[in-house]
Amino acid sequence: MIYTVTMNPAVDISLCVRAGLMPGSINKSYAMRTDPGGKGINVSKVLKALGTESVICTGICGPDGDRLKEMLSPDFEVLSVDYPAGNTRTNIKIAGENGVTTDVNADGPLYDMSSFEKLKADLLEKLGAGDIVVISGSALPGAPSEIYADLIRAFNSVDGVRVILDASGRYLKKGIEACPYAVKPNCDELGIDNDPETAKSEAERIFSQYGTRCLISMGSSGAVYAGGNGEAFFADALDVKVRNTTGCGDAMTAGLAFSLENNMTPADTFRLCMALAAAEAETEGTDPPSKERIEELLGAPICGQ
Repeated sequence: MIYTVTMNPAVDISLCVRAGLMPGSINKSYAMRTDPGGKGINVSKVLKALGTESVICTGICGPDGDRLKEMLSPDFEVLSVDYPAGNTRTNIKIAGENGVTTDVNADGPLYDMSSFEKLKADLLEKLGAGDIVVISGSALPGAPSEIYADLIRAFNSVDGVRVILDASGRYLKKGIEACPYAVKPNCDELGIDNDPETAKSEAERIFSQYGTRCLISMGSSGAVYAGGNGEAFFADALDVKVRNTTGCGDAMTAGLAFSLENNMTPADTFRLCMALAAAEAETEGTDPPSKERIEELLGAPICGQ
């Protein structure tokens, strides 16, 4: 089973504007949609499109938290805890027809140690050999730098469990030091230049130092992946009509989890992740792409367990 952990989930409101966001003026939207959001939740949505079940592990609070859980419950098993104060955040995504998306993300509720420990304990009770845990997205305001490293060490202690991390800043740095099975950062999150040679060098360093597979996304510039023997490979982004870039990195993280569960080779893993990112870029809001479109871009049927 794949479990996706979203410590700071959201209700995503996506607005479509003709020319892109124009600061300092009135912007008219011609379409609006509301989706359950947060990076781990986006990963679960893509996994569902691939035909794979996952359990969403998250914390919620306030009316928007109840609303989020209601939005998720028809399609997913949800393992949640209630944060004691604050509000589940609302994120605004403004997508222009020029392919540029502007995100305005709220902070979310403050970190609460007892709620965090309960979510960790509830998940540890469920985990068994062969399970995969995806820890993805921003931490709660006030959370310690070690929060994701703590989760990784706890889950690594369960025999046969493998952890994938997608985070940024100090949470990413400390998380990598805890030796997850794989990470999926972008260049900005790693604090490196957005070019293939720099990304390849960094991916190979992470694999060599921590034994961690590393997929570095570079947006329209492509991506780099170090898996297998640790040698990093580069691929250009697929040529598609971009509608919304929100969720493309999450789609790649889903590809890592799907590939791991299905024992795919490093080369096939990378191909799938690139196809997923391109297919996600074509969708509206944070809707997952269809399996048919993913297979078109991949050039072959997707075979899961």
